Amino acid sequence: MPEPTATPEATPEPTAAGPADAAAAQAGQFLAAVGQNIAAMSTAKISMVDETESGAPFFGTMLKRMEASIETPDKLHMVVDVEAPGFGFVEIEIVQVGDQAFLKLSKDAPWAPLPPDQVPFDFAGIAKLFESLPAVIQGLSLTGQDVVQGAPAVTVQGLIKSEALSDLITTAEPGHDVTLTLWVDPTQALLRQIRLEGRIYAADAPETSRLITIEDINVPVEIELPDLTAGR
Repeated sequence: MPEPTATPEATPEPTAAGPADAAAAQAGQFLAAVGQNIAAMSTAKISMVDETESGAPFFGTMLKRMEASIETPDKLHMVVDVEAPGFGFVEIEIVQVGDQAFLKLSKDAPWAPLPPDQVPFDFAGIAKLFESLPAVIQGLSLTGQDVVQGAPAVTVQGLIKSEALSDLITTAEPGHDVTLTLWVDPTQALLRQIRLEGRIYAADAPETSRLITIEDINVPVEIELPDLTAGR
């Protein structure tokens, strides 16, 4: 009798990418394009606000709002509105040029040297952050459309660990889940806003939400070290 012929195993049909896969792929394309634009950025003005007023820590005070001008690779001028225990609302100012940085703890306070590694934000590090994001972000997806700064924007969202933000927020503490939302100009792939929801520091409230707005990209700024002789 003839030997029985083995029945070949069925070859699985290729599965068409579903809507979620397509959205994730498109979100990844936006992320890559944004990264290229950020890497080419020379200057920008950036603001950050504690949306939930949950007491985000900043040099022993509670951050309310921050405004900064940056010039890559290593110039920064930052003004931070904080609430200080026993003092109420105070304005803190930081200037960094290269490997020199100075801090002023109120409008009338003298400038004091600040080690560059203690500058809590490295906004020039946004380029490094976006270079690393594709490898560390989880659940990347397009989540909707919005209007930011009077122009259309798409929203891209994913989950990262707090330590992944250390290129931007130099003192970020590890081990916390952060929901990252980006508002991106869909025609130019320009980053307009970033929202960071969740703890970046252990002292943060769980609901802490920081909103970062980016404006005036590649518009010239003047950032110089303070005149330490003024007022003498």
